[in-house]
Amino acid sequence: SDASDDESAYDPEEDDKGPNFSLINRLNVDKGKSKGKSISNTTIGPMRDIGHAPLLSGSVLAQYVKDLVPQYGLIGCNANEEPKSLGASMFQNTNVPYSAFICGVQGSGKSHTTACMLENCLIPSKQLGRLRGPVSALVFSYGEFSNSGKSFGISEAAHLASSSKEFPTERVKRITVLRSPSNPAINNFYQHIPGVKIIPFKLKAKSLDIGTLLTLMAVNEKSETPLYMARVESILRAIATESEDGVFDYSLFKQKLDLETFNPAQTNMLQMRLGLLESFLDRDDCLPEPRFRPGELTIVDLSDPFVNATTACILFKLCLERFMQSSSPAKMVVLDEAHKRHKGVRVIISTQEPTVSTDLIALCSVTFIHRFTSPVWYAALRKHINAMDNDKEIMQQIEGLQTGEALVYAPNAVLGMNDDEKIIKATGRLLRLNIRKRVTFDGGDSIMAV
Repeated sequence: SDASDDESAYDPEEDDKGPNFSLINRLNVDKGKSKGKSISNTTIGPMRDIGHAPLLSGSVLAQYVKDLVPQYGLIGCNANEEPKSLGASMFQNTNVPYSAFICGVQGSGKSHTTACMLENCLIPSKQLGRLRGPVSALVFSYGEFSNSGKSFGISEAAHLASSSKEFPTERVKRITVLRSPSNPAINNFYQHIPGVKIIPFKLKAKSLDIGTLLTLMAVNEKSETPLYMARVESILRAIATESEDGVFDYSLFKQKLDLETFNPAQTNMLQMRLGLLESFLDRDDCLPEPRFRPGELTIVDLSDPFVNATTACILFKLCLERFMQSSSPAKMVVLDEAHKRHKGVRVIISTQEPTVSTDLIALCSVTFIHRFTSPVWYAALRKHINAMDNDKEIMQQIEGLQTGEALVYAPNAVLGMNDDEKIIKATGRLLRLNIRKRVTFDGGDSIMAV
């Protein structure tokens, strides 16, 4: 109201009178009045903990689904609970941003868990739970592609376009694969999956800026810039200054570059950098741009003998920037097989090698640990997971995990309510989950000899 606004308006002369507790106390939370209220940005305490939990038990979901958890998807079953009880089912809260780290040896169920999490966020299905606002998902994949791809395996996420025999209507309706322009052979590996659209990954010249150009031309900020590249930067800066509409004119850039004089060695180096840049430019504006729509999965697979890991990372970064600028309200990013290479975003990191970047583990809301036997891997996880204090016992549990089983560290997961109606979190413990069946086709089964 206007009266309330007048009362709370800041008056410097009132400072000397001390705090106005009648106003200040309005910011304090009355936990007794918060029960049953829907979640909001200003709600804190137990209700906020439930609404923002990455994982929830079925008993909690049943009690608070109306007010606090508008969408959710089954992720698995808590092996420590009675199988038929409400508390046994564990659900992924698809309404909140979170990050997940998934590790384990090949064949332990990493890709399966990743696919289940993607299904929950992309496929509206009563079989899975409830999904009112599907995400737009972006999957990065990069692997070796040699000998015409004889040993190449496509991104497992592409199989989300195919339904399983048991659930024939459940699949992701739109999947786009962005491939390296210099590797059309990769089409042969993806095109047999119905509903998958494959297009070369190229950047629109009109969408370029100085930062993108310098990144694509492999200019390293930490190293000393060559003299000829300093002149290139000067040209770019002048064009950006003169541009009235903020759109970069690549043709003008090339014209100004032709007016410069470089020695033969500089010319060769510049042509190499421009060649790399132009191989990923859609100068004719003939390719469709990725839409990144809700419910759509976009796979960036830059597996190509002519694209090294450094170039792939540069292109992944540029694609991620475009993805983050898209209009889709909910987004998910998946780093698939991260051992080969948060701003409102769900992030999933799937890797066979947890030592690839141990800092990532500490930043994740949920860690899925599938089977492995390496003490080095265990040590990497132990640095960031305080529930791993009994080394011998926990290592034996990890080694004994069946395919599709995982030890899950999710300190903010909500498991239930105690007699005092206080929430029970999974703080300081590892949950043993049996990951659910997929509703889409599982193309990631390990290849057997017989």
